Amino acid sequence: MPVTPDEGSFFAPKWFVIGFALVALVLIIQYDLRLGLAAGAVLGVVAAPWLYLTLRFSLVGADRPTERRAMLDRFRQQFSNRRKAAADKGNGKDRDRGSGA
Repeated sequence: MPVTPDEGSFFAPKWFVIGFALVALVLIIQYDLRLGLAAGAVLGVVAAPWLYLTLRFSLVGADRPTERRAMLDRFRQQFSNRRKAAADKGNGKDRDRGSGA
């Protein structure tokens, strides 16, 4: 069964970006040590505030509902309501409601 992006697997896009950045850093270090150290410093300057903000404001976590989950829940609820209405209509329960006149 495929893993959804909400479940936080290793196939999430952020891990590909982080891996690509580390590979690029290693390639730069192989080319020129001083340039690699400068690129590593820039990467560290970007990573440190990101890590601080993520941990400080708990931006990472599966306990909060995501937009995708909310949309899926809403779709399931609408589908359930439609199926129930179709079953009620098939049983003749909508005749009890009258025409409203």
